[in-house]
Amino acid sequence: MDNIILTDMDGVTLDWETPFHKYMQSRGHIKAHERPSYWQETYYPDLSEERAREMVYHFNTSAWMMDLPAFRDARGGVARLVDEGYMFTGLTAMGTDPYSLLARNYNVDAVFGKQAFNDVIATDMYDPDSKRAELTRLFKPGRFWIEDKPANAVLGREIGYETLLITHPHNEEFDCEANDIKRVNSWSDICEVILDTHY
Repeated sequence: MDNIILTDMDGVTLDWETPFHKYMQSRGHIKAHERPSYWQETYYPDLSEERAREMVYHFNTSAWMMDLPAFRDARGGVARLVDEGYMFTGLTAMGTDPYSLLARNYNVDAVFGKQAFNDVIATDMYDPDSKRAELTRLFKPGRFWIEDKPANAVLGREIGYETLLITHPHNEEFDCEANDIKRVNSWSDICEVILDTHY
């Protein structure tokens, strides 16, 4: 059995969104109530797209990244799978600033423990296809890939991963069945899928 699980980080293992909106509020920007979107900058219509994306970059390179909480029940789910002999590799399009990656690793170790993740790989945050090279390099038959962004879930499935899409308001309308992707609502669901597959 392959004991490495490949996972996206923000919106899958870590709650990036809630602290980001707190960060924006601390700088005087009010979140608009609009249709759910993967792109968090769209919630701030008082800012140009360029300025909003700069704010995402500033957040991702700030000390806020050292203190993101676990996403939903991720702490318990990751711990359960680690107890079953799995390890995680994180693949995150958070940008390639090396100090941001240090902050991310500090955060991951604080939330999940030092033994849960064997590696966290950061890719370009502006390139919509930035995960392709690493997904291709890390592929093994039967390996799981967990995402919240439909396009990256589809990419992983096309490469050959057993792909899980964790439900968010921004991806509720995506047709997982048509793309041979398994929809999950929680880390409890993720554990059941992975453990049922391998046992």
